[in-house]
Amino acid sequence: MGLPHRADERSLTYIVRTPNLFAMIDTPFQRRQATRGLEQLTHLVRAQSWRQDGTPSLPPTQAAVLRMLQGVQDGLRARQIAERLGVSAASLSDSLKALEGKQWIRRTPDPDDARAARVKLTSAGSRMATQLQRPDQGMGSLVESLGDTDLGALLRVTQLLVNEAQEQGLATGLRTCLGCTFFRPFASGERDAPHVCAFLDKAFGDGELRVDCAEQQPADDEQRHGSVARFRQPTPP
Repeated sequence: MGLPHRADERSLTYIVRTPNLFAMIDTPFQRRQATRGLEQLTHLVRAQSWRQDGTPSLPPTQAAVLRMLQGVQDGLRARQIAERLGVSAASLSDSLKALEGKQWIRRTPDPDDARAARVKLTSAGSRMATQLQRPDQGMGSLVESLGDTDLGALLRVTQLLVNEAQEQGLATGLRTCLGCTFFRPFASGERDAPHVCAFLDKAFGDGELRVDCAEQQPADDEQRHGSVARFRQPTPP
């Protein structure tokens, strides 16, 4: 076998002197990169006022409460809100007091439990929630630029991340497709619409996955783990 060509020698020298080149295909390294990216985006949303239309910048928990209550006619108990947000009862209590002070929410007696109360939006709170739902606000301004394929990929990864948050006890009560008893991943046999919603009896693709679905019914642990295992598989050819 002859000596390598000079070009090959230069390539080898470059690789030896550039150890990070190998790190680019190192899974732990890539996981750290993904983590840093998510943390940077979170920091941006927290640090910046993304609203340029006069809407006041709100702490993330307060904004999340308003979005969650939008369209929920009967309201939610504080415990339900805290579970979905993955925050402590004490932290949520401070946020609810602040929102009450702004007259954006109100508490009404719970018809199912005289000892409990339900949190509902006021008319002013509903208007504010509508403003926060605009696609050019907050993280929505970043997602707005994604095409259908990239949006589907993001929704797919979000399902897995939310599931992992639930597995680690960071949150409960989140209403994702992956955690739903009606979700059938890769059950349709259709390439472009591989999943099935048994509630709607409809096949759909990653681009239609829901992170917060009003019709969601929580799957038991056995079914959810089975759905996750199936969902993680590569899309069938």
